Amino acid sequence: MNRFIYIIFTILLIQGALKAQQNCVIYGRVLEESGGRNGIYAVSVQVLNSNYATTSDKQGYFRLTIPFKKHVSLLFSHVAYQNRVKELDPVSDSLHCIVVMKEKAVDLEGISVSARSKPDTLVGSPQYSIYDFDFYEDKFILLTAERNLDKAELKLADRSRKILYSVKLPADAGIAKELYRDYMGFVNVICEQAIYRINVYNDAFVLFSLNPEDYNAFVKPIVDTIHGKLIFSDYWKDYPMFNYYSYSEKDSARRQLITITNADLLEAYNFEYYSLKPREKLEARRMAMDLKTDKRIVAALMSGFTKSLFYEPLYAPLFIVKDTMCVFDHYKDMLFHFDKQGNKIDSTVISYNHPKNWKEWKRVMVKDDVENTIYAVYDRNGHKYLRLIDYRTGKNKGLYNLQFHSADKIKIRDGYAYYIYRPFESTQQKFLYRELIRLESD
Repeated sequence: MNRFIYIIFTILLIQGALKAQQNCVIYGRVLEESGGRNGIYAVSVQVLNSNYATTSDKQGYFRLTIPFKKHVSLLFSHVAYQNRVKELDPVSDSLHCIVVMKEKAVDLEGISVSARSKPDTLVGSPQYSIYDFDFYEDKFILLTAERNLDKAELKLADRSRKILYSVKLPADAGIAKELYRDYMGFVNVICEQAIYRINVYNDAFVLFSLNPEDYNAFVKPIVDTIHGKLIFSDYWKDYPMFNYYSYSEKDSARRQLITITNADLLEAYNFEYYSLKPREKLEARRMAMDLKTDKRIVAALMSGFTKSLFYEPLYAPLFIVKDTMCVFDHYKDMLFHFDKQGNKIDSTVISYNHPKNWKEWKRVMVKDDVENTIYAVYDRNGHKYLRLIDYRTGKNKGLYNLQFHSADKIKIRDGYAYYIYRPFESTQQKFLYRELIRLESD
């Protein structure tokens, strides 16, 4: 309970900070190209590289409030129309735009006889390796280093492989670990001693230092937002149970959505207390009283159980797809659906997390925010392969084998897999690649 109260308090602080920011209202209408330019209903309107989104009404009108930015890329998508990206440069607190969308051509299914295309090399240099990456509009934010990440640099690259900007991370930040996109859509670089929010202005980086302790407590628990609600969890990697909650920004109402538990692991976890010697049990009880937590949690930490081969942190991701919250519970082997109000819609059995060779399942799922699709990641003898998982049924809809061995940091966007790769037994540095996903049957 103390952890939950702490998270709620930090969410309130975030809300105050967000309200203090200048907002911009983007509004307009989506029209079909042919005929009388009628409005298109249920078009998804999303700010690229963020979780800010809305849908058009029956007349095609939409309205979206976002934090003010000098440049915004809006993605318009619909199952019956071709995707459109609209580039906007707000100069005030409101902006009007009209978007025209073309109907998709219907192709008859056929048999492909062409060879697999070679992966595209997007960015790379013999002077440095790419250790992580993320998308910024039509460009890439890269975490790079010549030798190791205690002297890391951030680079902004375009699709012609040109480096537009580069900045060294402060020496006192320590070793750079990763790039992390938070629920507000900001890309942050996580370092050993510091966290920096990356803002891009006129193709140049401006880094804002964030307090790591506050960030890990205030921001990371929040998974996403949906219709004025913050979706967050009380996940802790050293405990085999956690909850997903929704929190309304309008009326401060909190609602528990679902509890995720690895029942067998929790039983073994709790048994650690009873395996302690009498003096150790007394010490565990004293520490539990001081920390206001359960003695069994203290005992599991004291015994080193959470660092042993018998313990594995939980993995049950939540994705929001078209106003539906999808929770993949890999411990009940169930996919749960919730509506935007947090009401349970239904559930279905899943089995993709139990491949024939259990070691192949890497407990990683990746969402394509443009196509609104979800993939599970596997590894067979060092070769990654992807399975498209139907977010409605939980069924496998086909697989795709990445061509390069040991592909790393896989992200999926607009039907392409992006990843970092260095040729095996090669002196080449780590480059950024992409390849078109062409599904095959098992």
